[in-house]
Amino acid sequence: MLNDLVLYIKRWFTLIYLIISMMIIFTLFMIFKAHHDIIEYRSIIDSRLPEAFDKYCIFFISDIHRRKISINTLQTIKSDIEMVVIGGDLTEKGVPIERTRQNLRTLKQFGVPIYFIWGNNDYEIKSKDLDQVLHEENIVVLKDSYIHIRRNDSTLSVIGFDYHEDEACSGKLDWQQIKGEYRLLLTHVPRSFYDLDPHIQMSIHTVLAGHTHGGQIRIFGKGFYQKGGLHVSRETNIFISEGYGYTILPFRLQTNAECHVITFKKDEKQWITE
Repeated sequence: MLNDLVLYIKRWFTLIYLIISMMIIFTLFMIFKAHHDIIEYRSIIDSRLPEAFDKYCIFFISDIHRRKISINTLQTIKSDIEMVVIGGDLTEKGVPIERTRQNLRTLKQFGVPIYFIWGNNDYEIKSKDLDQVLHEENIVVLKDSYIHIRRNDSTLSVIGFDYHEDEACSGKLDWQQIKGEYRLLLTHVPRSFYDLDPHIQMSIHTVLAGHTHGGQIRIFGKGFYQKGGLHVSRETNIFISEGYGYTILPFRLQTNAECHVITFKKDEKQWITE
């Protein structure tokens, strides 16, 4: 009787040990995923792209949050980057401002203009502090504004939305003044694009967004947000990053800690519409 009891207890202890061990391994795997950088190389092929901007290459990173951008990751990129885009949530409450400054300086290694749009977590810190760092590091801030990039006789319009609690407030621009043959919209929250007037939506060729983290933790492919990636809505390419960092917990599952090298290519035969 006593031997049976001892055997029973040993079996339970063994089971508990295995469960705890599996939980620790699973947790370590999610932490690894949250810090294992993935560089995604992607082409956006669009017949409407002016010839002058064929093979125009952008480095896109969003949702950095608390992470330090790895210089080793960036140094593996051999593409001829012509623009860096930070898609919001560069920082958040509790992140030292000097870490944010260092991240910006790390991105300067490409030696090209850096464009920044505000995300919701960027507003958790003092706006004037972040504004000062952005100004001192010569970062171009697009805050419900736009710039025109000219090449030969063609113009690429880069439009940047500020983050608004009321997403319907996004896009308060004089769209008549945005005359580029190709229009690239930068918005932290993807929903901001869909809240635009349909005629304005149709005038935008490509959208770059973040915010969702692809759900960050997905179970059997299911998450609170759709996975990141590229899809086409009517005639607009919409690319959503799963983000470089994480929020709340340093865990990822079935999503990637990613940044992107995006090359725009002209191809008269492309694209599929929904």
